[in-house]
Amino acid sequence: MKTAPELISQKPTASPIERQLAKPWMFWAVFFFLMASLFGLLMRYFHIGEVNFFEYKHVLHTHSHLALLGWGYLLVTGALVFTFVKDAKRLLTYKVILGISVLSTLGMMLSFPFQGYGLYSITFSSLHLITSYFFAFFFLQDLSRHKETTATRLVRFSIIWMLVSSLGLWAIGPVGALLGRLHPLYFMSVQWFLHFQLNGWFVYGFLGLLAAYLLKNGWRIPVSKKSEWILHLSLFLTYALAVSWSTPIKALFFINAAGVILQVIAYSRILDPAFIQLFQGLKFPKNWIDRMLYIGMMSLVAKALIQAALIIPDVATIAYTIRMYVIGFVHLVMLGSITFGIGAFALKNNWLATDRFSGLGWHFLALAFLASEILLLGQGTLLWAQLGFIPHFPLILFTASSLFPFGLLLIWVGLWRKPAFNETEITIENTIKTQLHKNTKTMKSTMIMTMGAALLLMASCGGGGENQGTYTPPSAEEKVKEADPKGVGEIKSVELGATVDEALAEKGKAILDLKCTACHQLNDKRLVGPGFQGVTNRRRPEWIMNMITNVDVMLDEDPTAQALLEECLTRMPNQNISKEEARHILEFMRKNDLEKTGSMDAAAQ
Repeated sequence: MKTAPELISQKPTASPIERQLAKPWMFWAVFFFLMASLFGLLMRYFHIGEVNFFEYKHVLHTHSHLALLGWGYLLVTGALVFTFVKDAKRLLTYKVILGISVLSTLGMMLSFPFQGYGLYSITFSSLHLITSYFFAFFFLQDLSRHKETTATRLVRFSIIWMLVSSLGLWAIGPVGALLGRLHPLYFMSVQWFLHFQLNGWFVYGFLGLLAAYLLKNGWRIPVSKKSEWILHLSLFLTYALAVSWSTPIKALFFINAAGVILQVIAYSRILDPAFIQLFQGLKFPKNWIDRMLYIGMMSLVAKALIQAALIIPDVATIAYTIRMYVIGFVHLVMLGSITFGIGAFALKNNWLATDRFSGLGWHFLALAFLASEILLLGQGTLLWAQLGFIPHFPLILFTASSLFPFGLLLIWVGLWRKPAFNETEITIENTIKTQLHKNTKTMKSTMIMTMGAALLLMASCGGGGENQGTYTPPSAEEKVKEADPKGVGEIKSVELGATVDEALAEKGKAILDLKCTACHQLNDKRLVGPGFQGVTNRRRPEWIMNMITNVDVMLDEDPTAQALLEECLTRMPNQNISKEEARHILEFMRKNDLEKTGSMDAAAQ
């Protein structure tokens, strides 16, 4: 039996049919990752300069869809197919599925930046969803032909969680139509999709591939079915934290606490033996491909440890109210565990190029990931400790993020090289092309059926134009008539000076920098939430202070706040700001309006 270093560093030669399909599959996966990174870089630029051609939320939607449904989906599905499917005819079926997936993702990439959620973007995203059902149908059939192991069980459940996650997407249309987009069930539906995508579909896929790799090399992960069910239970229980984002109930924090404890137990039983067999404990490997796998596995460990800290309700609240933590956590799964973990398996099996040029790209990618994680989590911690911002933080984060597209460009260019085929491989390649030509009619039929199903889903989501899915709660008209310009809360009257109180404004700026600028700018440009410029000319001071101190009630009862929520589709977190602090923030907003618009307090007159 080979030693651990020998086994982990070896790269099996891919079969001709596998290589024939792997190259375009990974080519498109990396391409969409590159595009996602460019849109992500554009999002970073919104914090340091003016962007006149795109809206932030449209760029955000484009980035997230390309990252999840372009890079993440294609990387995981490709790795699963090439690991568990060896039949040439079946691989042709997956080639058709790849074509439709690429078409739908290209459609999302070209439509989301300009219209957000609209007719075309919903059509293409729906097409992608239906195509994923075809993939699940065929792959589960192929997986059933393998002997049952820890690897096959984890992979099977990864597919199940992918299907389960889509229930959230199907629920969005009916919930929005019947209850309105402001109802907690609407936000819960969105969080359901994201939770089971990240923590179910992607994480289980990585764990299953890890178990399959160990089994292939003569090792195993001694995990009982009981431990696997502990993992399943933890997945459902940790969804409680996502629910608490829109419905802050104390019981949800305790449910999440039970879930993260079970998750730590399950992860340790899977990852501990893997680290021992692959890396002789936590020893950092010398081979650069092994380093990528090491980063992927350590990212999963970090994810579990961070979630374990959320046992404390106050810490859990901080985790989803400080946006840097949220972004850092999502990146820990997508960029850490999935990109480097499954990416390493793709490198080891020659599905991705492994020359020095590509290796340099992967090192830039790792540097960008580590630097951005340190910045995001570090800045989030400073905000939690009320220590303010790192000097020039947006510019530094933009610079670190620019390494992502640079590294990905090197990796993508490496995939353009044509591998050398021998005569046998050329014969197989020609056979594949002939069979694909014979299946053209089948592919067209599949495309037509898939498009039809996508249109049905689009209809259920209320597709059609930029305002698709915008529903008003039944009693909204009555509420508008009874709307109080002072808002809902205990702030009934605010005394304003004729001039700005500089001392109060300075205190307000410090609080605003600490808790607000991650989502709001001081100009009129919208990031996650609307820009602050002109707010004292549009809203009464009582309304502003009630929105700051009584945010949950305002979002539930005040029509103006509900309209903003429906526009931004991001529920403002309760930052536990006192009345005194809110007054300081109001004073800074007055100063900001005076400097930028030449007037302030127009709404109070």
